[in-house]
Amino acid sequence: MIKYLIKYALSLPLFGLSLLFCNCQSSTPKEVKLHEESNTTTDIRSSKRINAAVIEQKVTFPNMPFAELLRLMNLNKESSPAVLWKTISALPESQKKEADSFDIGNPLQRMELMLVPLRKMEIRFDQQQAKSIAEGLTYQLQNYVNYIKGTGEGFLANRENEDINISLNFPEGISHGFAKVQIRINPKDYMIDKTGKTKVIAGITCQQAIYNKIDPKDKALPKFVIWKSPRIPKGINRLHPYVFDENEGILEIDAYLKDDENSLLRFTTTAVVEKQFGPKEFEVTKMRTRADGPSDQYSVEQRVLDVVFH
Repeated sequence: MIKYLIKYALSLPLFGLSLLFCNCQSSTPKEVKLHEESNTTTDIRSSKRINAAVIEQKVTFPNMPFAELLRLMNLNKESSPAVLWKTISALPESQKKEADSFDIGNPLQRMELMLVPLRKMEIRFDQQQAKSIAEGLTYQLQNYVNYIKGTGEGFLANRENEDINISLNFPEGISHGFAKVQIRINPKDYMIDKTGKTKVIAGITCQQAIYNKIDPKDKALPKFVIWKSPRIPKGINRLHPYVFDENEGILEIDAYLKDDENSLLRFTTTAVVEKQFGPKEFEVTKMRTRADGPSDQYSVEQRVLDVVFH
């Protein structure tokens, strides 16, 4: 089964693995809870910039038949791929047969579900740097970027055996992200509509931008809807699973995996907790063997898959 998944995984970006985030720890946090949508036209650029905070996020599948699946899956006790297969088999036949829905019977799409950070997601930032922490069913991830220097590093390890891991180094000026874990979105491939619409996400008024693929024959990631705010530094965008060249920090990403409303995968912020950090809170676990992301691309991809599917 592992060899089968790895064979196909190399032809498909590993959706959502890099991301993000766990629970913030602070003795006196200033927390802003999730708000509903808003049609206000507030001048958001007049709002005070947030200098340092923890962003808590979650992954949802708004139009996919996964609600029952996620309720059945006990993420606190078990995390093996076998649990995922067992849970999928327990879905009602009516959900399995929804032809226009995300195909959970497809091994590639089951793999995508297994790779998203379902257990924990967090990103902490100040005005110079940011670090994301994420946990999926089988992995734990740390990803760091210094957006002043343009450098970064990452650490990916198997949840059950941390000795199975990979450490990455991103030299100055290299911003391609964690190999096979993040996908850089080329703005030349999309028509970008800055709609002027706003909504409040976790107390932050955000602006909407819609990305639509220019080439109708290109079915890969045909559409994105993002929500961004100038109150958040744009450097955090380099830690998202989909990396956009935007001038404001992104707090929500709707990614359409195919040309179908049912294929929506959403990464959204549930809380922004303002907090000051010490230097150690941005440190990434370091192993003796470290790979250079750009020069060891193929080797990194193989090792990432080994960590996730071990």
